[in-house]
Amino acid sequence: MLRSEAADLDLRGGHPAVDLVNTVAWRGDAHRRTEYLADYSDLVAWAQHAGILSLREASTLSGGIGRDEAAAARTLQRTKQLREALHRMWTGSGSARDAEKVADAYRSALRARRLVIDRDAAGWQEFALTVQTPLHRLAVEAVTFLTGGPASRVKRCGDDDCGWLFLDTSHRQNRRWCSTADCGNRARVRRFYERTRDNAGR
Repeated sequence: MLRSEAADLDLRGGHPAVDLVNTVAWRGDAHRRTEYLADYSDLVAWAQHAGILSLREASTLSGGIGRDEAAAARTLQRTKQLREALHRMWTGSGSARDAEKVADAYRSALRARRLVIDRDAAGWQEFALTVQTPLHRLAVEAVTFLTGGPASRVKRCGDDDCGWLFLDTSHRQNRRWCSTADCGNRARVRRFYERTRDNAGR
């Protein structure tokens, strides 16, 4: 597998579907905005990094199945459509169309699975590993998460330039930053600088 920057991306979202949204960095700063899913190989590398694919599955997709360039390009495009629909839904600008895009991706994922019953247990099983597997698994993760609790648990980082989302699991539901060591610390340094500048101007 070729090394991708997406494989080193911080997973601060607290859930794979939220981390998918964060594959665009610096959404609030046009000069620093970074797209980490530039091609299908980035999607595969990130999916393995995020636990959506195993190392063996990622290697198989990169080395063989993923060479269907047309199918890979379609899957990448649809994954980004899912990502942006989720972003709009979690930041308050979502619409019925966004919900339908997520539902379409989920229905496609279910068509690639069968329900298997083994004695007193049942579960979904994929027919095969395909180019679309990363998208299918992300769609299932997203819908399971969306239907499992309030959307208000997903918050936007207090640094508007950052724009990353995170799952707030704090007791008081008052977390402000995707990372207190990164964005939180940067905000503290900025406030300190502004206070020092104001005091010096008096």
